[in-house]
Amino acid sequence: MSDKTDTEREADGAADAMAVTAIIGVIVLTVCIWLSGMPT
Repeated sequence: MSDKTDTEREADGAADAMAVTAIIGVIVLTVCIWLSGMPT
């Protein structure tokens, strides 16, 4: 029973890490596009 719980926690941690990475990537991309559109 505890093995299944540990496996689920690892899977949840991996999913959380991928979600955070994707969100940060979108933010960085948005900032880059926004800055590239500003006049110098």
